[in-house]
Amino acid sequence: MCECSFVRVACVALALAAASLAQEYSVDEPNNRDVVFNGVQSSDVSLIFDDADIIVNPGERLDLNCGFQGQYRHCIWELEGAKPIQVQDVYDDVHPGMSRPEVSEGNECGIVINSVSTEQHGKWTCRVFITGNSLEGSKKVIVTVKPTYPILEVDNSQLLEVTSDAETPVKCVVAAARPAVGIRWFLGDKDVTVMAETEETPTDNEGMYKSISTLRRTFEPMENGMMLVCSVSHKTLTVPENASIPLNVVFKPVEKPVSTYYQIRPGSDYEVKLNFSANPPPTRKEWRYGDTFQNIAVSIEIPGAKDRYETYIEELGNGMYTATLRIAGFKEEDANQRYMLVVQNDLGETSYKVRLSMDDAPKDGDSETRDHDKNPSTEYSVSEGIVFDDDTMSNTLSGGAVAGIVIVVLIIVTAVAAAGYARYRQMFCFAPVVTPDPEEGKETKEEHSDTESARGANTTRAANLKNSLGRLTQVFKKPKKEQETKLENIGDDEKRSLTTEDPKKGSPIKEQNVDDKEVVYAELDLGKSESDKKTEVKAEDKTEYAQIVGTVTDNREDEKKE
Repeated sequence: MCECSFVRVACVALALAAASLAQEYSVDEPNNRDVVFNGVQSSDVSLIFDDADIIVNPGERLDLNCGFQGQYRHCIWELEGAKPIQVQDVYDDVHPGMSRPEVSEGNECGIVINSVSTEQHGKWTCRVFITGNSLEGSKKVIVTVKPTYPILEVDNSQLLEVTSDAETPVKCVVAAARPAVGIRWFLGDKDVTVMAETEETPTDNEGMYKSISTLRRTFEPMENGMMLVCSVSHKTLTVPENASIPLNVVFKPVEKPVSTYYQIRPGSDYEVKLNFSANPPPTRKEWRYGDTFQNIAVSIEIPGAKDRYETYIEELGNGMYTATLRIAGFKEEDANQRYMLVVQNDLGETSYKVRLSMDDAPKDGDSETRDHDKNPSTEYSVSEGIVFDDDTMSNTLSGGAVAGIVIVVLIIVTAVAAAGYARYRQMFCFAPVVTPDPEEGKETKEEHSDTESARGANTTRAANLKNSLGRLTQVFKKPKKEQETKLENIGDDEKRSLTTEDPKKGSPIKEQNVDDKEVVYAELDLGKSESDKKTEVKAEDKTEYAQIVGTVTDNREDEKKE
């Protein structure tokens, strides 16, 4: 048994030793994918190497670092496809343009290329020779090539014409660069790169790339005249290289909401100035007016004149225009008219509705109000806060008013709920009125009998439960009728006369059996007399209670009296 255990321990020890030998060479840096071990390995040596790519511009200094821990014989550097370079020869100044690194600790096999050239682009390998073994690590050195100038592939290099309601693709091409370039798109100052896709294609085996970025966008009328820019960034560029082109966005006259002009003084000469945009320029433009927007009877060409009305137009550039309607001697009937500016170009027609008013402008926080006596050339465009139709104007509630209404409703609901809860719990003003009565204790003692005491605790619990249910139903009890209220106000004596009779005068309560030794009478007690009450209780808060009292009499005493 002992011999078997010893054999097992020996096997485990051999397995651990084999595992440690398999991992004898390690690289201190995290990037060690390209480290290769050859020959007999030893745990006393390790290679210090970083295999991350190096990007360097032509003419810049290139540091090729390679360190070693332990005893080694010599080390070399190899460029793929070129002759190996012995590190000691570099230290002895055998290779011109190469030198020893400034720091040699942890970089025992490192070399420096003072001015790198494109011929030194490629994969570099550091190989360290030790007794019966060699270790090596490789990295990629990318010597950059400045990109070609970006080119926009458009039909007209001077102007890019697009339609506002159609998606337009625009391409920016960089023919060659090492490594690939980065391309961004700008529309004016706005970055629109998110709408672009870039494709990078290798052009040779030396790491050269062709980059094509395609922007797909539906341009808006307000972007007419802006500059579209393709911006290229690269390791070799201190500032991005840009290719740009102005936009010519074509669109029909842009629609606008109803425009209302306020504070027009009667008798004054008033000018209605309405701005609009259209590209290409309008081919037809005229002012119209009538009783309603559906019944426009009169039209005036621009420029033109008719009666007290005169029209003309001003071009502001970049597809912007101002149409003016001048009214001489403004009258109240002019305010009752409805006006319309109709503009048409090659892409469509648009009608702009206008109202004139002698009233003050609405003071709504969501809308902009202007004094048109001071600024007669500016229109007031109705937007979110106020909406006009042909015959009516409706104002929507502001956010503050809605919030106030909600708060008031919540307060009312809370108050009603609190009142209901207080009444249910008989709290505050809903609490029952307690009237002390000195004779109550006496009556209680007289009313107790042997029969009642025999009922036990069960009867008491049932009575308490019944009283609790009575209080709960009292909350939802309907008000008593007038006749019931009058009946309750009658005194106790009258109540007894209505409910009981004197036993001597023929009481309706008769003996159960003449031969019985005891006779039990049932007495209906409706409460105390009205005179004994100290506090008046409202009819709707009263609850009637009927109590059955057992009375025990001795038949022998009755026989003696007879």
